[in-house]
Amino acid sequence: MAKKKKAQTTISPLTSSVDVDETINNEAEKRTKKRDSKETRRGDMTPDKLAEEAALTALLFGGTTTTDVNIDMDVNRNKKPVSDDLGYDERAGDLLFAIDRSGVEEDEGEDDGAYIEENEDNSGQDDESSDEEEKQQVVSMAGAAWKDDDSDDEGDEGTNNVSLVDGPNRIKKLRRYRDETDPISIKEYELRLRERFVNTASVAARTDWADVTTAAEEDDVDRKRLKVSDCDSESDEEEEQYSSVNRILQSNASLFATSSSLLPLPPTILDINRVRDGNIAEPNKSCVNGLQFHPTAGKDYDGSRECSDRPLLMTAGMDRMLRFFRIDGETNEKVHGLFFEDMPIMSASFLGDSGSVVMSGRRPFFYVYDAASGNVERYHGRDFGCRERSLEQFTVSPDGRIIAFLGNDGYIILLDGMSRRWIGDLKMNGSVRAVAFSSDGEYIMGSGSDGDVYKWNVKSRRCVERFHNEDGTITSSLAVSNNVLAVGAESGVVNLYDDRRSSPNPRNGFMMERQPIKSVMNISTAADLVKFNDDGQILAISTRREKNGLKLLHVPTGTVFSNWPTSKTPLKYVWSMDFSPGSKYFCGGTDHGKCLLYQLKHFLE
Repeated sequence: MAKKKKAQTTISPLTSSVDVDETINNEAEKRTKKRDSKETRRGDMTPDKLAEEAALTALLFGGTTTTDVNIDMDVNRNKKPVSDDLGYDERAGDLLFAIDRSGVEEDEGEDDGAYIEENEDNSGQDDESSDEEEKQQVVSMAGAAWKDDDSDDEGDEGTNNVSLVDGPNRIKKLRRYRDETDPISIKEYELRLRERFVNTASVAARTDWADVTTAAEEDDVDRKRLKVSDCDSESDEEEEQYSSVNRILQSNASLFATSSSLLPLPPTILDINRVRDGNIAEPNKSCVNGLQFHPTAGKDYDGSRECSDRPLLMTAGMDRMLRFFRIDGETNEKVHGLFFEDMPIMSASFLGDSGSVVMSGRRPFFYVYDAASGNVERYHGRDFGCRERSLEQFTVSPDGRIIAFLGNDGYIILLDGMSRRWIGDLKMNGSVRAVAFSSDGEYIMGSGSDGDVYKWNVKSRRCVERFHNEDGTITSSLAVSNNVLAVGAESGVVNLYDDRRSSPNPRNGFMMERQPIKSVMNISTAADLVKFNDDGQILAISTRREKNGLKLLHVPTGTVFSNWPTSKTPLKYVWSMDFSPGSKYFCGGTDHGKCLLYQLKHFLE
């Protein structure tokens, strides 16, 4: 049926008041005639027709049903038009507002007009309630505009289950046991993801800075210290300073050592005890080429002592597997593992305390695993202009900012640890065999086939010192502690140099001759591995060419511990080794895939 809008009366501001009154009266008469004709038609309808019309109206616009309709044939005839007086009507009293329906579309030939039924003082409220009911009816018919698939409604728990078998390998690792095939709920899936993150990423990447309780406890400690310091008198401070000076003078410990070495280590007898292997949960299937404890996992907040008895151990080898273990000396549970199909791992190291691990092999590329995000990135040598066919050996600075690869023709390739971009090259005579960073990361040492030891400044990349090793043969290994430099040679001789007394020759800027403070000759083959512990009191020396070729040296006295290792110690061939943070554990990786773990009781106190 065609529809039309009611014509609106527009009054020009130039029209006189008489014309306005006549116009209003004409409009009122027209509305009265239309209403009378409408009511006449409705009066001719039968009660059944009226009931049917009322039911249809209630169905379309809401309101009462056919059972609640009370049809009165004369009720509509008592309607009168609204008074022309603004805001007042004789039948309805004072009106608070009036509804303008002039713009509403109506059926042709029908016009309700602006009128108010008698005996219905709440007509405005009825209109509002009908509008609300109409909106509710439309919403209920249309349904929800959007539904969350991950909602935790009780009725949707059965349809939002997650299968741990059909998904990728990362989801399969969330299973409690291997034969678990039943799907789990969304809440259980979220709980297992959180547990997986705590056991893998958070153990390598430190998140204690976000711990509110730890920060609050530190604030309380600082407040207590301030209160105590305010209450102390000047005499008490003088006594404390005097007692601290006496303790320093009475001790024979090194002033450059850390707090863990305030108790001197006995020079000849080492109190050591073997515990279960570090990788007892899943031994390597081949030689352990890479082995390292995380620098900060298991340490106290000040970095001096271990507050936890469970440091994190990383192992890698020729079986192309990278594994992480939580060391406690008993179970040594496995935390995580990764398999690299196209690269047997020759070297692996943490990038400082960031939680990332760098791995390389006899390939022109290397991998970086980010434990926090779980991503593995591959970098090719040609991306930074490297033509080496193998990047199997590298060294990482203590802070993880620089990665130094051993290149060909005496080149040391430097990459940025964060962006993995090339930042420069260092050149030396002969071929590079060993590289080591200073403890503060400001200098890098290198040596090789010519037997000379080079020292470069990392920032300027200029050689600041060069001297000839006393042994004179090819250098095989380097290690640096706080004040001692250890140089291992192919002949098996390990020379110790005082790194604090180096003074370049004013003539040419180099000191060509340096005398070692100690020469260790307890190994008859090449000293392939040299490693200091945290405080520099112990130096571990090992060779890969001789069975049971591991020795531990007491650095302050220059003597080898006589009680360990013995002829019955099952070391075999040690290919990698490391000390845990705080030197509580010593671990050595063998050619049979075992990580022999020993506990140093001196550092437990």
